[in-house]
Amino acid sequence: MRQKSAEEVRLTQSLNKLLDEMPLLEPSPAITDRVMRSIVEEKLADQPGSQQRRRRKEWVNSCIAAAATILLIQSGIMNKVLHLDAQMTHLAAYIEQLSVFLQF
Repeated sequence: MRQKSAEEVRLTQSLNKLLDEMPLLEPSPAITDRVMRSIVEEKLADQPGSQQRRRRKEWVNSCIAAAATILLIQSGIMNKVLHLDAQMTHLAAYIEQLSVFLQF
């Protein structure tokens, strides 16, 4: 157990050494412009008219998602009921044939 922890210490030290030797990447020259633009867009999105549009869009999206969910559930349940009815009909026919065969 002591040997394993010594191996872990060596592994950790070698990984730290590799990390220290890695070159640092410079950020894109346009990073400042992109950050500032996103801040301005965020402030514009916080305006009252924009919030109403966003809420309306979220409400519409929620209604569409709910309708799609209801349709999927309904079509899935109806499909199962129809298949169950067909399977019951096949089972009843099989039982009828089997009973006729057993009578002779």
